Amino acid sequence: MWDYDVLVMGAGPIGSTLARLLAEKGFKVGLVEKKKIVGLPLQCAGLVSWKIKKVNILPDEFIINRIKGTIIHSPSDHTLKISKDDVEAYVIDRVSYDQHLAEEAVSNGVELLTNSKVTKVDYKHGEVTINRTDTLSAPILVDAMGFKPGQRGFHAKQYLIEYQDTIMDPKFLDLKINANISPGFLWRIPLSKTKARIGFFSESRKPWDFLIKFIKGFSPHFKIIEKYHGNIPAPDPNRRLYKGRCIFIGDSAAQVKPTTGGGLILGFRAARIAAEAIEEAITEGDHSILREYHERYHEIHDKEIKNQLRLQKTFKLLGNEELDNAILKMKEKNLKDIIITYGDMDDQTPLIQEFLKRGLITSLIPSLIWKKVTRIWK
Repeated sequence: MWDYDVLVMGAGPIGSTLARLLAEKGFKVGLVEKKKIVGLPLQCAGLVSWKIKKVNILPDEFIINRIKGTIIHSPSDHTLKISKDDVEAYVIDRVSYDQHLAEEAVSNGVELLTNSKVTKVDYKHGEVTINRTDTLSAPILVDAMGFKPGQRGFHAKQYLIEYQDTIMDPKFLDLKINANISPGFLWRIPLSKTKARIGFFSESRKPWDFLIKFIKGFSPHFKIIEKYHGNIPAPDPNRRLYKGRCIFIGDSAAQVKPTTGGGLILGFRAARIAAEAIEEAITEGDHSILREYHERYHEIHDKEIKNQLRLQKTFKLLGNEELDNAILKMKEKNLKDIIITYGDMDDQTPLIQEFLKRGLITSLIPSLIWKKVTRIWK
């Protein structure tokens, strides 16, 4: 006798969303979360594209700010300002949003068990050990437990900063690129005219000094309100997304964008694909059908992920001088118009293809490394 039809491990935004989608289909769903309070501590920059409203619910009450453009800073602080007429991204209250998604799951019949750490998973028999003592079971399991120790990925740190003598334009976020932290970057995400989330993600731990310098570059007069840290998984387009009776989703499946580390949009899209596959597996009484989730997800997203990985590898070849020159050449050639027309936070392939079609990448990259670049894009 199973305890649930589906047992979802992890009440982050992806796990809670999938749990709700399954409950709406009439299934008995359990949702276990190791934290006492869902959403705490904050481990995300809280910047999402406007497309989030196409793939999930997002009440306006959780939107802190609306972003229309980006200012890209080169290592020597040459800047390229990209602006659009419409809102491109939302800065959200991730803690409250995560809690809202969990509450929505519960209101649709999901049983939420907090303070319940998963200590063992039997993928073959559908059994999960909680807090080393209790056991729960379901014919279908979902691992939405996020980044795990030993998983390949990036370090991420962030401060909530309040400036005392500087007024920001809240419609623009700042991104700083530097070869010493590539393929990661630094960001300043405005919450208001005086407050911002300022952080970085990188493969190394070096960026700590870069972060402080970046913060002081706007003004030396600031107050640190809160500190956050976490990890971002390294994307893997070849990753298998199921094992026995279990599927993997969100950070546990490394479903993040290579160029930005963002994962909400991909995770919410994956949740809808997973809900359909799980419904069929339960209806047919055949958990091997879960492979359809794996196949469908990769079919839809692999091209975009692989193109972003190629872009990431290209950036890693560039030193600071080359990065400076690339930004200067983009300004000289007025390439921001192409970026505005074809650029998209989530789907970057159209912009990449336009740059390749017009031969613009060759004009931005030194001839000395062009052979290496052509191998990446062949």
